[in-house]
Amino acid sequence: MESIQRWAVVATVMEPTNLVLAFAAHHLGLGASEVHLFLDDPGDPCANMLRRLPRCYITRCDDWYWSEVRNRDRPLLQSQRQAANATWAYNRTEADWLLHIDADEFLQLDRPLPQILSRLGDEVDWLRIPNHERVWLAAETPVTIFDGVFRSPRRMPDDVYRRTPRGNARFLRRGLAGYPNGKSLSRTGRGLRIGAHAPHANTTGNHALPAGRTSPDARLLHFDGLTPLHWALKTLRYAAVDDRNITELLHPERQAQVRHVRDACHDLQAVLAFHRDLFVLDPLEADALRRRGALFRSRIAPQRDLAWLLPDHTPRFAPTDFDESLDSKGAVHLMQGDGGCLSPCPQPAVFGSALTAPTPPPGTIAARA
Repeated sequence: MESIQRWAVVATVMEPTNLVLAFAAHHLGLGASEVHLFLDDPGDPCANMLRRLPRCYITRCDDWYWSEVRNRDRPLLQSQRQAANATWAYNRTEADWLLHIDADEFLQLDRPLPQILSRLGDEVDWLRIPNHERVWLAAETPVTIFDGVFRSPRRMPDDVYRRTPRGNARFLRRGLAGYPNGKSLSRTGRGLRIGAHAPHANTTGNHALPAGRTSPDARLLHFDGLTPLHWALKTLRYAAVDDRNITELLHPERQAQVRHVRDACHDLQAVLAFHRDLFVLDPLEADALRRRGALFRSRIAPQRDLAWLLPDHTPRFAPTDFDESLDSKGAVHLMQGDGGCLSPCPQPAVFGSALTAPTPPPGTIAARA
């Protein structure tokens, strides 16, 4: 009789508490035997709530962790810290497989994952999980941060976008504003090094991919910005770093997004308008994607899993509630750059919420890069 294939999840996180709780509860509800969460901010207040979840393992990535436990300096780049933490968990988990994803990604299955894994031959070292990107339809107003529809990556999407007045092709990679190449579920005990999207053989100088497959029965739902403000803050943080790091961290289309925000968006309202261009589909765009089989509706409900695991906790997943948990003042500081006294701009609507953001002088954002 075949043994049941156990699987675990690992993520390096720095997100609002309710999102991280939803992420952990969702994957525990799917049957994950372990959820490993590395807190990139060692003072993250979500730790106490997360410790109440079963099979959830929390690591605060403080100076002691990097110097004493890992015996290394803290990696400068986020992607390097993610890979280091994921490989650390890979070498210590008791599960048979480890899924490395981010807190804004939620696994969806057509059948239980152990059934999918049990059909893979022993020669398969990892399974690629395709990803799909959450967007919104122009005629709909979301009730929760998980509402919307999903667009799928396509090899030749540019014609869809070049026919629209906004002409977004240069900001999209295979039709997505985020990444199009999925994430990895790696078989443990094979001595792999875990990367952002795929594992590598653990040999010095060897970046070859081990033998892998792509799953037809599993997918990742990627919420690239749970709200427009969430996306804006993330993009502004990228825009504040050295241009060389932008090139190293991001694919060319995402680089173009970040540099557009840095160089062309002179207040938060402009950043949010750019987000709408990328993520809110007009009827022409939606119809073109549907005809290509690249747009579908799917729902997740982490509220149910959280209610079962933490019955005394009532999470707030309305977009306005989520925005209140964000460091919206950080957007103001990020957009000030080297500028001095800034005057207020009109309040932009973010799915019904309002956020005051000052308008920096022209060129302020570009000057700080």
